[in-house]
Amino acid sequence: MDLDPEAECKLLLKLFKNVKNVKEIKDQLIKGELKCCIMKPTLILDPIQVVVAANKALVNEKLTTKTIYTEILFNLSPTKNISKSLQTFGIDEKDENLLVITLLKEGDKEDTDLFKKIDGEEVSLDKLKNYADMNLIKRTYKIADKETNVTPILNSLVSRIATKDFLSF
Repeated sequence: MDLDPEAECKLLLKLFKNVKNVKEIKDQLIKGELKCCIMKPTLILDPIQVVVAANKALVNEKLTTKTIYTEILFNLSPTKNISKSLQTFGIDEKDENLLVITLLKEGDKEDTDLFKKIDGEEVSLDKLKNYADMNLIKRTYKIADKETNVTPILNSLVSRIATKDFLSF
């Protein structure tokens, strides 16, 4: 997926189901051995959420977190608490479904070794909305039913991600 031209990167998202080695993947991620962001797909209704969060991370002059990938998780979260953001959007050992996000600079090739480490079945990104938990999304982003009656929930999500630095929800 293309990002803002200023970012000079492309975003690659892959969805996996029935992943059997989540603990191993999480351990490698924490040690910094994997150059990616891995998150729960239950909180993502549409890839545009990740695009907005990644654009913010890449275009901002400085990071709030330690890496560009944790910055994406932080940007997705409605809270400004880094630990809570990573805990909410990052993977848990009980998770079986994963959304993997990598950034490719111009000329970079896809890291196929990264995806080979995931012992699960790759699923078309078109199926992402099937993994979304609407109640969890509404609770996490504090979206009331009144709001969803007047605006599509995806618009509410993208607005919250884009304006997090200026507002608190």
